[in-house]
Amino acid sequence: MLKLSNMNSLLKKLRVRWAMGTKTLSYSDEFLKRVYSIYLNHNKVIHFKNGYPVYSLSTPPLFSKPSANFFARILYRVLQNKPMPNLLSFAVNDVCNANCQHCSFFESVDDKTKKVLSLAEIKKMMKDAQDLGVSVVNLVGGEPLMRPDLCEVIKTINKDLSIAILFTNGWLLADRAKEISNAGLDGVYISLDSATPEIHDKKRGTEGLFAKALEGIAVAKKVGLTVGISCCVDENDYKKGELDRIIELAKTKGVHEVLVFDALPVGRYGNREDLLGHKKWVDEMIDHIKKYNTDDSYPGIIIYAYSTSHVAVGCSCGSNYLYITPYGEICPCDFYHRRFGSIREEPLYKIWEKMSSSEGFGSSKWGGCRVKEANTTENDSDLCNNCPSK
Repeated sequence: MLKLSNMNSLLKKLRVRWAMGTKTLSYSDEFLKRVYSIYLNHNKVIHFKNGYPVYSLSTPPLFSKPSANFFARILYRVLQNKPMPNLLSFAVNDVCNANCQHCSFFESVDDKTKKVLSLAEIKKMMKDAQDLGVSVVNLVGGEPLMRPDLCEVIKTINKDLSIAILFTNGWLLADRAKEISNAGLDGVYISLDSATPEIHDKKRGTEGLFAKALEGIAVAKKVGLTVGISCCVDENDYKKGELDRIIELAKTKGVHEVLVFDALPVGRYGNREDLLGHKKWVDEMIDHIKKYNTDDSYPGIIIYAYSTSHVAVGCSCGSNYLYITPYGEICPCDFYHRRFGSIREEPLYKIWEKMSSSEGFGSSKWGGCRVKEANTTENDSDLCNNCPSK
């Protein structure tokens, strides 16, 4: 009987190994499909960067070292039972050559004597952020391409741990795409708020910006960057079909992703009460883009409102996301501007601990973006209004 029992045990082990050998690939594929479907609202590969499959500019390429860092940090977050930042947005400068209608940066800089972080300060800040677990670094502004030493800023990022993504209006992109790619940039989002040149230029307050943006897209693709379009739409834009036209333009230009922000009540839109709360048209938009995300001939479409909703990851500002102003001040995100400290005055990890343990932070908010709530800024006595224009 003992020998028979041992034989049965051996057979079970052999069957498990056989199952591992024959089922692992299909199981892994199904697991990844599920992970990306929840996180992005699609599971299609939009680009191959250096041989690694890219599902979105907002996630490290699968099987890359930053991807390993991303998944490892998820495990440690569970083991430590404490929030850890995955995404960092850093405003590299406070100057811009555009004058956008929805800008939430230049209208509210409260102290024009502040000094932008030096390269040495950035190097330390970036290491501290990566030590905390950051695997995606968004470089924003101002207009980041107007920073002369931007390539050196990109080089401060340890590429074994994080990918580097740039947000730009596109005016200088064609001129600088090759050098920033050589410096280690992984991808770039170019702002386009309309598929019609005149409308886009009017919204951005800069004649000729549309043409410059398209020129930048072409060069960025040529040098091998993962390329996305970032757009801001309101209900009127959506109802008039502007988003569909932007997506069709992105398809014709071979863009890999379209990131869609529904207009938020911040900056020059700060008095627009019609943008508060969650709107029916946003749900319609999320449902509308499914036809594009199930068609591989189109770029991936990421809806910001979906990402912050209860069916995805929720609003993650202050729980796995932070924003650093050009002056080293720490805020929960690009759009929620409460100051929690400055890296010039105390270590980043202490500011992160203070922010992530404050009431209302530390875990994702399942009701959607925090800045859409009417009382978001009313309850904050110390606001940081230095926010990049997306």
